Amino acid sequence: MAMSTVVFDLGGVVCRYRPERRLQELSRISGRTPADVHRILYGSGFIGETELGQRNAEEIVSEIGARLGRPMDRSELEPAWLASFPVDEEVLELVGRTAVRHRTAILTNNDLLLREALLSARPDFADRFDDIVFSAEIHAVKPAAESFRKALSIMKAEPSQVLFIDDSDTNVAGALQAGLSAVRYQHAQQLANELERYHVLDD
Repeated sequence: MAMSTVVFDLGGVVCRYRPERRLQELSRISGRTPADVHRILYGSGFIGETELGQRNAEEIVSEIGARLGRPMDRSELEPAWLASFPVDEEVLELVGRTAVRHRTAILTNNDLLLREALLSARPDFADRFDDIVFSAEIHAVKPAAESFRKALSIMKAEPSQVLFIDDSDTNVAGALQAGLSAVRYQHAQQLANELERYHVLDD
């Protein structure tokens, strides 16, 4: 069946994922070591809770400051939060070519602060993607079937008509189990080849 929608992961596909950059920036702001920042925010389960939508953006800002022992305002935290997600412009160009004849979307396991910060820093994303779905909005994370079901409901797409791109084998397997076509991302040229194979890439 022909594809109607192509769904891209954010970190590791549309953006290069550089988690150490966020830790370094938060370390610089808070005076904590990167290892401490990781333990306090990630090791504690806090980040996992935010990815499930248990905090809104303002609550995330407030709680990060409290946990790191240094109150932060949003204007300094947002760039640090975004630091892990430098946009891969080569992939974004492929998204644009795909969007000529197909719907495009993002499905990512991430929090509401990142969503708002990303769309503020890159307003062009709202034009390039028909839907941008964060796990925090749907209270479900990949690779759970519920995540794909809820996301496709927002996208108004049938699983059999969706091509999903992710850099995680686990998430690709979850998508396949949910009835989507899926490809594991490796690099931009490989992605271009896969998009051509599925006849979704416009010249």
